[in-house]
Amino acid sequence: MAKLILITLPIGNMEDLSPRARKALEEGKHFFVEDTRVFKDRLKRADIVLEAKSLFAFHDQDRSKVKLVLELLNKGEDVFLASDAGSPLISDPAFPLVKEVLKSEFEIETLPGPNSVVTALELSGLPPHPFHFHGFLPKEKEKRKTSFEDCTGISGTHIFFESPHRVLDSAEILSSLLPGAEICLAKELTKTFQTVYRFKGMDWDSVKEEVVSKGEFVLLFHIESGAKKSGSKLLKQAEEVLKKPNNKKLSKLLSEILDKNAKELYQELEQNSKISD
Repeated sequence: MAKLILITLPIGNMEDLSPRARKALEEGKHFFVEDTRVFKDRLKRADIVLEAKSLFAFHDQDRSKVKLVLELLNKGEDVFLASDAGSPLISDPAFPLVKEVLKSEFEIETLPGPNSVVTALELSGLPPHPFHFHGFLPKEKEKRKTSFEDCTGISGTHIFFESPHRVLDSAEILSSLLPGAEICLAKELTKTFQTVYRFKGMDWDSVKEEVVSKGEFVLLFHIESGAKKSGSKLLKQAEEVLKKPNNKKLSKLLSEILDKNAKELYQELEQNSKISD
């Protein structure tokens, strides 16, 4: 049976290309890739001949390409999927396609390799168990702050991708929110100018002048086990309850603190109110 085969490419150093991935790149025929120009350059740098290969640009919203993949699989043709760097599934558009392929009862194969999430975690010096990967931070400042606040009640090391244009601002937000947290910024992983910055949130002011905001960044920070949910979100909810108390607002606040269903808590509060009356 034909397969959809996911190829993980090096995240910076082409010497990290695995023998299995190289063989697939050499022998494969149909390739769906993030950017055809970048992929051609990758093949050239790896001394792999492009001739007789069909290349298609693939994005997660491109339904016509999903249909084409399924047509090729139905014809018994293997299809290869790759992003510009790293895994095509992690923060790249493979997942919707994987779902459709499995739904159509075809097989999935993966040719693993280096990825920036684990590489950054290894270099960070932060506890590796558990770790939580959240993908790219939002572009909007308030949404980035909310993303960090949402992590404060979840113990472990949290990992985000961030743009060089926003990384200093994001580190500022995080450091203000969690001054006692261990934080790491890792950039240009496996490349010539790989750099890792490790610091506590309270020390950000003395560190930020050293950070060169160029290249691709991974931002990591650690939340100690047993940390309670905190931050402006809970404080605002608590203030609203104090100003104008009602069971609906209180149930939402308790839901955040206790990690329980807000609707069930509301019903319980309503029932208790009736008993008190």
